[in-house]
Amino acid sequence: MLKDSELTPCFIVGAGRSGTKFLRDLLSASSDVAIIPYDVGYVWRYGNEYFPSDEFSPDMANEKTIHYIRRVLPKLVSKESNKNAKILLEKSVPNTLRVAYLNAIYPDAKFIHLIRDGRAVVESSHRMWTSPPESGYLLKKLQYFPWSNYRYAMWYFSNMLKGRIRSERGQYIWGPRYRGIEDDLKSLSLEQVCARQWRRCVELSQDQMSGISPERVFEVRYEDFMLGQNTLELICHFIGISNIEPVLEAYKNKASPTHIDKWRSRAGTINFGVVMEEIGPLLEGLGYTD
Repeated sequence: MLKDSELTPCFIVGAGRSGTKFLRDLLSASSDVAIIPYDVGYVWRYGNEYFPSDEFSPDMANEKTIHYIRRVLPKLVSKESNKNAKILLEKSVPNTLRVAYLNAIYPDAKFIHLIRDGRAVVESSHRMWTSPPESGYLLKKLQYFPWSNYRYAMWYFSNMLKGRIRSERGQYIWGPRYRGIEDDLKSLSLEQVCARQWRRCVELSQDQMSGISPERVFEVRYEDFMLGQNTLELICHFIGISNIEPVLEAYKNKASPTHIDKWRSRAGTINFGVVMEEIGPLLEGLGYTD
């Protein structure tokens, strides 16, 4: 079993559908890296299971919560991880709304902030909102569930049930729960909610990372990452991977620049007029001008 004290914690932070899973899986090709193969929101919610959003403040990380999370996370690494790994890599998407909370628990952690064009994220997340949960994925994820936190299971399934009962769309909330998302679902279109979800994730992550030492933060654009391996090499050096060749080989086999603009051919059902009202200024500030 990997011990917390033996690992350097590193968290990939990004709005849902920004490529965080893809990046995590590429980095797992290195024997230096031990990954947690599923989002583990139930761990991060320990002690705060019934808080209505994912926007946790640092003062919510009390001593008991910190002890629990630091004890449990190393136990959840992939069974295929090298037992001599030195980096613990995790990427639960809701953490994009609580970077300062993570920093309070792991004050020595490194953070990779992965940002993707909000239009692509809205198109992709819109499909996720309207798709049924993947039962096979959920069953595999159960293998890593620490049943000592049964309160999270109660919270999760009660929210899933309430979401299906209350929503005219017959769905539960998908992805990070920004503050006010339930009210927005009652009055806004789904693409507007997706747009606000992306905007809040990016803005809050950037704001909270500005309070962390720059040497512990690496901000990267999904588009740069997909266009060539140079960005991936920088990420490897940033988190401390010594032998990057297996990671670069995995990248060559799996990455494709065509993924960058694939959203454009799928966007016919989305009203991008209302989307741009929500995210246009942030997109322009981030340099997405086309």
